[in-house]
This record gives sequence, C-alpha cells and structure tokens, in this order.
Amino acid sequence: MFARRLALVFAIVFCGSLAMAAAAFAAGGMGPGKYSFTSQSASAFFGMGKKGGPPASSFMVSVNQGLNSFKPAQGPRTVSNNTVVFVSEFDASGNGGYGCFVVPDSDFTVSHDLQSAALHATLTADEACTGYGSPVGGAKDVAYAGGVSGLVLPVTVDVTWNANGAVSTYKNTFSFQCLQYSEDGSSTNQTTNAGASGSISALSGQFNSDLADLSSAKGQLDIKGVPATACFGY
Repeated sequence: MFARRLALVFAIVFCGSLAMAAAAFAAGGMGPGKYSFTSQSASAFFGMGKKGGPPASSFMVSVNQGLNSFKPAQGPRTVSNNTVVFVSEFDASGNGGYGCFVVPDSDFTVSHDLQSAALHATLTADEACTGYGSPVGGAKDVAYAGGVSGLVLPVTVDVTWNANGAVSTYKNTFSFQCLQYSEDGSSTNQTTNAGASGSISALSGQFNSDLADLSSAKGQLDIKGVPATACFGY
C-alpha cells in the first residue's frame, strides 16, 4: 500500500555518476571554470505497516543540503545551494499529499562522521519549490515533484536519524565532450543505513522506522567551453 502511494509522488534513480551534475551545471548557466560541491542527505519511510495488515498512516521525508537543480514549468533550469525537503503523507484511508520546500539551512543538521542527523522544519507555502528538482551529483539523485499537492500548510516535520550500519564509500570519475564543450569531474560518495524516529503534524502520533539512510558527497567539476543547444536539449 505504502509503496503504491509513494510511486505516485516521487522517483528515486540510482545513477552514481556526475552526469546529472554536469547537465544541471550547464543548463543552470554555469560558465567555464572549476567548481566544487558538497552535499548531505537523509531519507526515511514511516508507517509502512505489516504485510497483509490493515491500512496505516504513513509518511516519508527526503532532504538534501547542497547544490540542487530546479526546472520550472516555464523557463530555464537553475542551480542553487540550499536545503530542500520533500515530504509525502497519507492517512489510513489514503488521503494526503506531498510537497517540495526550500527551507533554512539551520533546519537540517548532519554529524561529520555521518552517524546522526536531525530535521526540524515548519513547511510553509512561500517555501514551496519553484519546479521539479533534484540534488546535483552524489550517489543518489532523487527527483522531487515541484510545488505542493494535497498538503494543508503549514506542516511541521521533526525527524532524527541514527546510523545502524557501516559507512560505505565509493568514488567516481566522469568525462563528457560535445562539439567544443567538455566536462571532467570526480566525486566521493558515502552512505549508511540508519534508524529514524519522527512526527509530522498532518498525522497524529510518533513514528519509528528502520528504512532510512544518511549520505554525503563531495566532488569537483572542470567545465571548458560553452554548451551548444544540440548538446543539452532542455
């Protein structure tokens, strides 16, 4: 039940490369030069219920602090350094909604050793994302549906994460060339499984979850030349 609901509002794409970062930089108007980025992310799924059991209230939260790419319905894609929170919530009858928000950086904290994190945010209409978004670079690129649908705002979200597994590290190198335009990059990505506990004001009660994770990424990108429209068709 939870998985079917969730599939309607967001998609997670495992790509593990800097291709998304490169495309976002180019489309966001970043000119030739050498760039560095870092990001910290966390996600958690709550209230999935037991297989075969009765329907239950559920919510999910995904947050990325770092470079984020946004594509409004009208206008070019842009890249900005900020903290983006995506939430979805449904009651036991399947009523609910989702939303993407840009919140103050202070709302989300992550320990340097990737062992804990916390999100304490009140999500408001004026913080809604301007369009579809995704983190730039990193091990997981998450597509956030833009705007807000079905949520009664403001919504307060309080979630804490604690790692319960080993931290995995992997590295990427990336190269791209099209006509007179080229990109070369590298990234280091870390991730670990976690437990999480939290609440969302749209649903009553405290929730606990073992289906959560923490991740971080850092990378470099060297851009030369100016991309032609034929290289990036969006």
